[in-house]
Amino acid sequence: MHNGNLYWPHTYVKDDYNDVLATEYDVVIIGGGMSGALCAYRFSKAGYRTLIVEQHEIGSGSSAANTGLMQYMSDKLLHECVKDFGVLEAYHFYKASKEGLHDIGEISKLLHPDVNFIQRDSLFYASKKKDRQTIIDEYNALKRYDFPVEYVTEEQLKSEYGINKYNALITCEDAEINPYVFVNELVKYAHTHYNLHCIEGCELISYKGYNDGVKCKLTDREVKAKHLIMTTGYAKNKITKKYIHREAFVASYAVVSHPITDSFWKDKVMIWESARPYLYIRHVPRNRVLIGGLDESTDKIPSQRHINKRGKQLIKAFNKLFPHIEIEMDYSYGARFGETKDGKPFIGKIEDNAEVYGLYGYGGNGTVYSSFGSKLLLDMIDGKYNPLSEIFKLKR
Repeated sequence: MHNGNLYWPHTYVKDDYNDVLATEYDVVIIGGGMSGALCAYRFSKAGYRTLIVEQHEIGSGSSAANTGLMQYMSDKLLHECVKDFGVLEAYHFYKASKEGLHDIGEISKLLHPDVNFIQRDSLFYASKKKDRQTIIDEYNALKRYDFPVEYVTEEQLKSEYGINKYNALITCEDAEINPYVFVNELVKYAHTHYNLHCIEGCELISYKGYNDGVKCKLTDREVKAKHLIMTTGYAKNKITKKYIHREAFVASYAVVSHPITDSFWKDKVMIWESARPYLYIRHVPRNRVLIGGLDESTDKIPSQRHINKRGKQLIKAFNKLFPHIEIEMDYSYGARFGETKDGKPFIGKIEDNAEVYGLYGYGGNGTVYSSFGSKLLLDMIDGKYNPLSEIFKLKR
C-alpha cells in the first residue's frame, strides 16, 4: 500500500487485538482502515454484534499515509458535479460531505486529544491564469447552494497569504486530523464501550451467502454474519477486482518537514490548487509542514528511489510558493490510492442475492466519504430509506 518513512505511525503507540471470536455476528467488517473503523463504531454503537477483521494491523494501510486534510469540497468541483450529475445529486453529494466532516468532529470529541482534530479553512487557488474562471465558477456554485465560502482576489492572495497567484476561494469549516491516531482510537473506543470484537493478522479467504446470512472463511476459522461489509480500501484482491471495476489507481507522494522556526502562513489554512495533479499543503502539530501531490497513474507501490526524487520536487514546489519559509525534509513516503471515473465513492450492496456490502471511499476526500458512507450503510441495513443510496451505488 505504501513505501518510505511514514510520519503518522511515529506519533502513536497502538493497541494490539486478538480477541476470542464468537461463531456468529450481526456484522463482520473486512478491513481496519478509516472506512472499517467508522463502520465498526457506528454498527457496534447501534447495538449490532460486530467484528472487524484486519489482515495486518489496524490503520496500517492507506490510513497511515493519509494526509489528514478533510474538506467538504471534492476533487470534482461542485460546478462540475452540477454539469455532470444535475443540481439535486450534486447538492446532496456536497451536503453529505459537509455533514460527514462534521460527524468526524463530533466523534473526535470522544477520543484522545492526540487525534488532533482542528477546524481549519481551506484555500483553493488558481494555478494558472486560465484557471481564474474555474475559481469564479466554483465560488458562485458554492455560494448559490449556501456552502460557507469566501472569494479571494489576486491582491488579497498576495498581501494576506503571501502567495503570488491569480485568485482563490476560501472554504470554511474544513478540518485537519491525525488519521492514524483517529482510526486506532476509534476502534479502541468501540472495543471498550460497545463490545466491538477485533482481530489483526487475519484475512478473509472467501465468503458464501446462505439463507439470510453470509459464511465467512477467515485465515484459520469460519464465522457467520448476518451482514458482511467490505472496507478493504485500495488493496487489490479478487473481490474488489470483480466488483469495483471502475477505479484508477494512482501513486501519491508526501513529505513532512522538520519543525520550522519561521512563521506559518495566515491562519494555517490548508492549501490546494486547481492544477491536476495538485499540490496540497497543511500544518502539522509541533510546527511541521506536510506537502503532498505529484500523483501518477500506476497501480505499483513507489520505490524508495522514486520517493526521494518526488520528495525533493515537493520541497522545491513549496519553496517556489513560499520562498520566505525555510523547510527541510524529515519524512518522505509514497502510497497507492484510488480514484473513480465520475469522482464519487462506491457505497452499497455488492451482491444482489446476499447480504454483502461495500464501502470504498475512492477519491481525494476519502475520510469524509468513509464518514457519510458508514452512516449510509447503517441506514441500509437498518431498513431506512436514504437518498444517497442511489447516488453512490456500486452498479452505476
